[in-house]
Formats: sequence, structure tokens, C-alpha cells
Amino acid sequence: MIWSPETATGSRRLPGAQGACVTIAGVTLYDRIQSEMVDARVKRNDVALGTLSLLKSELVRASKEATAAGRIDDEMVVRVARKEVKRREEAIEVYRKAGREDSARREEAEMQVLRTFLPATISEQQIEDEVRQVIEEVKPEGPKGFGQVMKAATARLAGRADGNDIAKVTRRLLGS
Repeated sequence: MIWSPETATGSRRLPGAQGACVTIAGVTLYDRIQSEMVDARVKRNDVALGTLSLLKSELVRASKEATAAGRIDDEMVVRVARKEVKRREEAIEVYRKAGREDSARREEAEMQVLRTFLPATISEQQIEDEVRQVIEEVKPEGPKGFGQVMKAATARLAGRADGNDIAKVTRRLLGS
């Protein structure tokens, strides 16, 4: 589902429903971000509200790029959320090295909020099975075919596995 100002439908609350909003199948991730921002504001959850606000502003910025043409779809939300999670992981590492545990914990809390918008990742065994299939299809010439295998494996596992994990398994299987 693609979000644009023309497709926004306003409230997701069913008539007569009291209390929490009722989740409707087919809600875009962007709509979910907006809904969770309202919940965070009501619950006075500053970490969630700040993280979701930043994610929303990054999505708006990304939608203004020429390739997006002003549209925010679920794929863009996942891509931007993954980029923000990676930033948090790097910041946590830097904060821990500097002995700033309180800042690292805040980054971890933000990362948990962002991870709710990412699809479930697959296990290393599943990555290995997929990479083995790619190797059989591509038939690389030893470690020199790493780039070919990575290109095909990354396309096949897009959104389900991290590129670093795919590269690690590929190197191990190719013996490079």
C-alpha cells in the first residue's frame, strides 16, 4: 500500500469503539507510525515520540527525492527504519567505548521502537540455505565470484537479512 496525501483516510477508529484504536488489516506502515505517535503523545512516552517523529521526518525527506516522486510506501519505511537502526547500533558502540552507558541505553530504547517497523529477520541457517541455492544457480569460479553471488543473494534476501550477514555466509561458503 502506498501513502500519499490523496490516499490518507483520516481516523482508523471504528464507530462506537471505545478505548484503543482497532487495528485494521491493510494499514500502511506510515499510517501506523502516525497512530503510534498519537499513542506515544497520550502516554507521554518521550523516547517513542521523539523516535517516531524523527522517523516520520526522515520519511518525508526521503519522499522528496526524485526516485520517490513524493510517495511513501511500506518499502521506503522499512528502508529508512533499517538505516536508522544501523545509526543507533553505531551510536551505541561509540557511547559504550566512551563510557556513556546512559546515552547507550537511550539509543537502545530508540532502536527497539524502530525495530517494530522492520520485518522479521531470518536465521543464519536460512540465509545459508538461500546462499547455497544462489551459488548453485550462479556457479561462481571460487572466491572470485563473490560479487556475483552477493548481487544475486542480496536481491533474493532483500528486506529479510542484513547485508553483512549475507556477506559473512557467502565468504564462508566460497572459502574466501
